[in-house]
Amino acid sequence: MSGSLGMYSIGLARADITPPVGIMLAGFASRKDPSDSVYDRLQAVAVAIDDDLTPLLIVGADLLGFYELTPRIRAGIANATGIPDAQIVLNGSHTHCGPCLREMDLFRHGTLDVDYLNQLVDKVVDIARQAWEDRSPGILRFGAGSCALGTCRRKPDPDAPGQVQRAMQPYYEGAHDHDVPVLAIESPDGILRGIVYSYACHPTSRGGTSIGGGYPGLAHDYIEQQRPGVIPCFLQGCGGDQKPRPPETESGQFGQRTIEQVRELGEELGEAVCDVIARDDFEPVCGPVQVTQTMLDLQTEPLDMEWVRRSLDDKRGYVREWAQHNLALAEETALPITSVVPFEMQTLSFGTSLVVVTLAAEATVEHSLRLKRELSSHFDHILVLGYSNDIVGYIPVKRQIPEGGYEVIDSNQYLKRTGPFAEDTEERIHRAVHAACSVQPETRSVTDD
Repeated sequence: MSGSLGMYSIGLARADITPPVGIMLAGFASRKDPSDSVYDRLQAVAVAIDDDLTPLLIVGADLLGFYELTPRIRAGIANATGIPDAQIVLNGSHTHCGPCLREMDLFRHGTLDVDYLNQLVDKVVDIARQAWEDRSPGILRFGAGSCALGTCRRKPDPDAPGQVQRAMQPYYEGAHDHDVPVLAIESPDGILRGIVYSYACHPTSRGGTSIGGGYPGLAHDYIEQQRPGVIPCFLQGCGGDQKPRPPETESGQFGQRTIEQVRELGEELGEAVCDVIARDDFEPVCGPVQVTQTMLDLQTEPLDMEWVRRSLDDKRGYVREWAQHNLALAEETALPITSVVPFEMQTLSFGTSLVVVTLAAEATVEHSLRLKRELSSHFDHILVLGYSNDIVGYIPVKRQIPEGGYEVIDSNQYLKRTGPFAEDTEERIHRAVHAACSVQPETRSVTDD
């Protein structure tokens, strides 16, 4: 099928990936007890797209992310389909009520269910194979709605000008991205087969010990109820500094929602998607598929030894561990110490009608806002995804680094990195995306190396 004519070969497949009750759940370090119930079953969906020259395979799953499982799953998919790594996207919804699956979860919670993880890998590879074998002629169309559930969580600290508060609190005036991108997958005669949709916001309205997909999984359920036979696939955007708004908007705290309140959020997002479908508010996606994969070695700021020594007596255990770890490193060398973090990004373009950018990070929302603004001169539609492939943790924009906060400091301390990401990190990432898309970025004061 020639994408230049607006026709592709497209396949879809899905699987239930709900872990057994009793598994430890990922996302909140404070959890001590294993799961005891299921409020919403977890799903993984695979979408294969082929223009006869450059095949793509996209997986969206109700998981915290794919992290270290990425190489295993990509290798399995490549073996089953022949699609190379660069053309495979693995995106996690970032639900905080899904299974532990990272090495750091083993240290946090003391256990990983290896049998479940092996089954998960097999299931994801299998739905990728099924989607590839299911390919049939299809049409892609792109539209967008809006949903106002995402809220900035970096509230300025009134007692420390230029800083944000340590505790995450709603900041309604902060940056946000309420767009709901929707990619419709249709048969040549116009029958809707699947929907790929995205939103930029943490699924963190619910903690506890019940397994579920948060608002993305419940949006998935709502779309299926409203559109029987259609397969929805959620992809998480750049929601690193976004949380669902509080149940009471005048509240100064995010708090925790009941399952029914989380369901309301899911239905709100699902309704936004269904509204786009009902309005038939789509434009055709056409053109040859082109893919780039770029690897960057990102760096953190050099170790501040005075900060390290002060932190040895911090009341927070993870900060003391960070200080002890980096003090030991400093004693081994007299050189300035930084952390080098391998980071992946991809661009998937369909002519000039659509480009999908994937970032292997909990990217804050201003990354997406900037890329959509700057790439709009070259592409009709832009979809920017965070939480893709082997996620390296939070990456803030340059403006946020002096403000401090969880996304800048605490998250890298959890990972025992020397400090925040270097100030040129945003520019390095964005220049690489622009180079991949052959688009000139906005002029900024920091130059790439």
